[in-house]
Amino acid sequence: MTSNDKHQKHAALTRPRYGDYGRVELGILGTSCGHIQKLAAALIRNSSPGIGSVYVDADHKEGDQLMEGKGSADSLMQSPGVMEYRDKIVYQRLDMRLGETSVFEQREWFNRQDLVLINANHFNALHQVLVIDPAKPMEKKLHKLTDVSLILFKDGASEIPPVVKEHLEAWQSIPVLKFDELDKITRFVMEFVQARVPKVNGLVLVGGNSTRMGIDKAELSYHGQSQKDYLLQLIKSHCEAGFLSCNASQAEEWSGRYPVITDKILGLGPFGGLVSAFMEQPESAWLTLACDLPFLTGDTLAYLVRHRNPSKLATAFLDPKGEFPEPLITLWEPRAYPVLLRFLSQGYSCPRKVLINSAIELLQAPDPGEFRNVNRPQEHEAALADLRASKNEAR
Repeated sequence: MTSNDKHQKHAALTRPRYGDYGRVELGILGTSCGHIQKLAAALIRNSSPGIGSVYVDADHKEGDQLMEGKGSADSLMQSPGVMEYRDKIVYQRLDMRLGETSVFEQREWFNRQDLVLINANHFNALHQVLVIDPAKPMEKKLHKLTDVSLILFKDGASEIPPVVKEHLEAWQSIPVLKFDELDKITRFVMEFVQARVPKVNGLVLVGGNSTRMGIDKAELSYHGQSQKDYLLQLIKSHCEAGFLSCNASQAEEWSGRYPVITDKILGLGPFGGLVSAFMEQPESAWLTLACDLPFLTGDTLAYLVRHRNPSKLATAFLDPKGEFPEPLITLWEPRAYPVLLRFLSQGYSCPRKVLINSAIELLQAPDPGEFRNVNRPQEHEAALADLRASKNEAR
C-alpha cells in the first residue's frame, strides 16, 4: 500500500437517496408558517387517500410551555426521556421526549409514507416549493433552495425577484402557479409523487441447494430451455431489468453470461436473496420469482404489475389455498428494505411473515394453478406430463 492509498473502513454499500425524513420530500418556504401549514393541510386532504403523506413542522409554543413547566399537569412529556403511546381508536399517537433524534430514526418513522411535506422555513428538504411573498424577503434563505420544483406567487406577486433568479440558474424552466390555485397545486404534487414511483426489476431466485430434487432445479427444462433461462426471459418482459439471485459458486460459473446478484447474506434462503438485491439497488422495486414454477405464465406477471400499489410495502397474491400471501411471486417496494432488516433483527427471516404483518396490496391470482411448485423428482415427471398434455390440447 502506498502513502496515497486510503484505508477503506466501511463496506462500499449502495445508499438510497434519502433526505432527512424520506425519499420523496417537498419543502414549502418563502411565506409565513401559518400559510405553509394551511397549504400543507389542504394538499394532504386533497391527495388522500391516494397518497400517504406526513407533515413535518416545528411547534415552538408547546416546547416553550414545557420548558417553563406550564404544560398540562397530566402530561408525561414533562418527564425527560419518556415516550407515551396512545391508541386513539381511529388513529394512533406517539409522543416522545428523548432529546436529540437522528435522521436515521426519522427516516424509519416515515418509511410508510409516499410524500413528506416539510415546513422548509425550519427544516431542509430534498425538493422545494418556493412561495414568492412580497411580505417575506428571501435573501437569508437562498441557501435552502437546492432543487426548486415549483414556484407560487402570493398576494399579488407576479415576478420572480432578481436575487432568486440569480440563485436559480434554471428558474425559467420551473413551473409557476398562484398560491390560491389549490387544484392545480394538488395536481402538481400528485404528478410529482407519481413521477418518483420506483422502477421494477425482476429477481429469479435460483440460489437454493435443491436438496429434495437432487439436482439443480434452475437447470431443469420444461419449455425447451433451462428454468433459469425461461423465467429470466419471462420476468424481463415485465421489468426494467432481470437478474438471477444466486450463490457465489453459481455467480462464478455464470459470470459474463447472465446478469446476477450474488448472495451477500448467507444461509437465509430467499430472504437473503431479496435483501441482497436491495443492498445492490435500494432505489428499485423487486419482483421476485421462485425458480420451481414451471406453470407460471406472463399473464400472471402482467396482472401483478398492472395491479401494483406502490404505496404499500408489497403487492402479492394469495396462495392457492386462499390463506396467506405467496411471498415468492411478489413485487416488493423499496420501503420493504428497512422492514426486512427490522424483522431480521427480531429473529425472523420468513418473507411470508413480513407480508402477513405489513400493509400490503393482496390480490386474487387469475389462475392459482400456476403457483404449483415442483421440488421432487416425481413432481418433476408429473409436471412434464401435464405440460405435454396441455400442449397437445392446445393443438
